[in-house]
Parts: sequence; structure tokens; C-alpha cells
Amino acid sequence: MKQLALIILTYNSEKDIYDCLNSVYANNDIGDGLEVIVVDNQSEDFATMQQTIAQRYPKVIITQNTHNGGYGQGNNVGIRMAQAPVVAIMNPDIRLMQPIFAAALQTLQKDTIMCGGKQMHTPTQLGWSYAFDYNAMSYLQVPLRNIYKRFDYYDYRRMHLSGAFFFIKKVCFEEIGMFDEQIFMYGEECDIHLRLRKAFPKKKIQFLSIPYLHLSAERPFEEKRYRQLLDADLYVCRKHGLSVAHYLRIRLFALRLCLLRCKLQGRGNSIEAQTYPPMIQITKELLHTL
Repeated sequence: MKQLALIILTYNSEKDIYDCLNSVYANNDIGDGLEVIVVDNQSEDFATMQQTIAQRYPKVIITQNTHNGGYGQGNNVGIRMAQAPVVAIMNPDIRLMQPIFAAALQTLQKDTIMCGGKQMHTPTQLGWSYAFDYNAMSYLQVPLRNIYKRFDYYDYRRMHLSGAFFFIKKVCFEEIGMFDEQIFMYGEECDIHLRLRKAFPKKKIQFLSIPYLHLSAERPFEEKRYRQLLDADLYVCRKHGLSVAHYLRIRLFALRLCLLRCKLQGRGNSIEAQTYPPMIQITKELLHTL
């Protein structure tokens, strides 16, 4: 009997998916209770990837989406195929560092409906395991978020887990409509969290201090991707009746603070620091159009 369905959505991800699957099976602590479903959003390399996965991982179910409908729509395809009562959403650039499946299933008993692990960008560099919901954002929380993540402090009433890798009870996810397919990419985590909290106010969402790698720290800045992120976040704000202007002001403050931190730490010429000025400019321009 399947206990957990792991959904991995790919789009031109051949460079990532094999190492991702290697880490999954190397750290599988529930044996045949795991089903792995790879959904491809019309990749150029799909035929090669399908053949390679079939040879290396014969138990993996791989299917090609009818179109590239975005992150949420593609994952919904995999969720509908899943037989297990718990689903996990995993990006192809995730690498498991140690077993986590059994602990997640244990956590999702009783009154917990969703959980996620501890995101790392490298074995020593913390990633973003969680962030404040858009309705809970304030100027004070911007500097506090680094302290919270350093001490593994998570408040499910005000914070949403990273969408790169999380576990959720399938029946509860289905009840809230799964991923909102109007969102092509980004912003899904906060939207899902707000809908879960509204539908299941007495249920818990938990953070597990079990580390995993998310290989996203060195992504170069892309204006198109950042604008797509802002569009998604503003859609979520409007959907839940939140102030778009307040969200943009807090984001602008956070970006400026991050840039200042890089300069004070002597990293003014780092890849990270170079991403902030264009992000600040785009955010300012968008705020001024409101």
C-alpha cells in the first residue's frame, strides 16, 4: 500500500532530475510505500529524459503534460494521479541530505495537515524554509526573519513553508482546490497556506528540522522572472483582500536592507548584491504605478 506520493515537476530539467531521483532513492526510508511521479511540462528533452528515467528508475511514473500550464497546473496533474494519502511536492533541484519521509508521515498524523523540512542552499548555508504570510508582513519582521530561521523558529499562524519541497494530506489539499492554476509560478506557498488556515483553522502546519538542499542560491538575476514573481504575489494579495501597496513597501524595505547587509559584510560585488539594485528599481516603479 502506497503511503506517500512524491510529485516532481520538470521543465527542461534534465541536468537536475537524475541527481534529484538519486537522492530520493538513497534516502527512501519507507520502501515500497513510496510512489514517485514525474510530470513534465513539455520539455525539449522529454524523450531523452523519459528513456533515461525508465532505464535507471523503472518504478518511477513519468508523464508529459498536455501543455506547459505552469508550476501549479503541472503539479495538479501529478496529484490527481497519486494513490497515496499524502503527497509531497518537490522541485527537481532538491537534493535530500538524509531520510525524511518516515518522519513526515509520522508528523502528518492526528491534527497536522502539512509539514516541510529545513532548506539549505549548501551544507552550511541556510536557505528559506519559511517566510511570513503577506497578511502578516511588517517592517519589524524583515530583520527578524533572519533570526527566526537561524533558530528554527516557525509560527504556522503567520508563516508559510517553502513551496520547493513540502508534504500535505491529499484529502485536505483537494478540499481547498489544490494549486490555484491562475498562478503560473511563484506565490503558491502563501496562497496555499492562507487557504489551509481558513479551511482548517484548528489544524497544524509543522516545520521539521531535517535538512535538505535547494540548489537555487547562485541563480543569476532575470528581470522576466522577477516581474513574474511580483505579478504572482500581487495576484495572491488581491485574491485574499490584502494591500498591494503595503506588500510592495515591505518588499522594497527588505531589498534595501539586504543590499545594505551585503555592503556592510564586504560583499558589495557579490552575485547576491548585484541582484538587489534592479529588483529595487522594478519594485519602486511598480509601486509608483498604483
